[in-house]
Amino acid sequence: MLNLNLPRTDIDLAIDGKWFQFTDDISFKVAQDGNPSHTRSLQSKLKQIQKLQDKGDYARAMYIHDQITCKNILKDWKGIREEGVKADLPFSEESALTIITNPAYKSIKEFIQDCSRDESEFEEVKKEIVKN
Repeated sequence: MLNLNLPRTDIDLAIDGKWFQFTDDISFKVAQDGNPSHTRSLQSKLKQIQKLQDKGDYARAMYIHDQITCKNILKDWKGIREEGVKADLPFSEESALTIITNPAYKSIKEFIQDCSRDESEFEEVKKEIVKN
């Protein structure tokens, strides 16, 4: 592989995810949008999503897309609690899907999407380049 002085994606970080602070108490571990597992999942469901959109069933198409997001983009969280419960809510794809499909938590879904699409957050740490 060429070792160029160009920004490049840290593939492990893109797949495994990186922690992003949402509030003082809540953070999300988010993988990069379009990472290899995300792309494969989208490709496998693309025809199903397209058929639903062609029928005008945008809600179901979005639900499938959100399922893919919960499996391949949102990896974990810290600090989310149910009202009246002291312990954090354990991360699961099911709980994540419940949260991001709820219109009351639209800002969380948008935050996760924005983080996953910020390519600079998933770049390898730049090493000093020696100039001749």
